[in-house]
Amino acid sequence: MAFKELRGRGYEVYAVNASAKQGQDLFPNLKALPTPVEGVVCIVRPKQTEAVVRECAEAGVRRVWMQQGSESEAAIKFCEENGIAAVHHACILMFAPPVGSFHKLHRWCMALVGRLPS
Repeated sequence: MAFKELRGRGYEVYAVNASAKQGQDLFPNLKALPTPVEGVVCIVRPKQTEAVVRECAEAGVRRVWMQQGSESEAAIKFCEENGIAAVHHACILMFAPPVGSFHKLHRWCMALVGRLPS
């Protein structure tokens, strides 16, 4: 859903899946992308996120968004120790303009309880 939403909002996004065959819109790893990327959005299991952030470090990616449910303490710690800016425990669609009403409400609620990522 996030991939389709971000692409629909005009963002240049690529799908990366290590177990899939490469296709027009699908790549097996970050090195296979047609252009370097500025950031990565992880929407995988927490254990897989740990491998993704290591791949980001190798590829020189310095920004990672760990979608709610994909974060792990080990991945967060790795990012901190390796100079990778990481956002976690939040949905990227709450911040990627234009923000829809549901995500705007969710963002407002997180701000209200002091859980909005910085």
